[in-house]
Amino acid sequence: MINIKNKEPEECTLMLVDLNGRVHYEAVMQPNDNLNIELKNLLTGIYTLIFQTENTSFVQQILKY
Repeated sequence: MINIKNKEPEECTLMLVDLNGRVHYEAVMQPNDNLNIELKNLLTGIYTLIFQTENTSFVQQILKY
């Protein structure tokens, strides 16, 4: 499980994408929202977590094994 908190002062979009570009999870988070993403249903592999606001973006690779 991944726990994510939106520390930005604006709304953000969060996506979990596999290496083939398929979106496995997508959510909109308000400022100070907390979100838990369960990974147990995902296949083993590398995923990209994309966190985007109007002014910033953050990308993190996740290895599911």
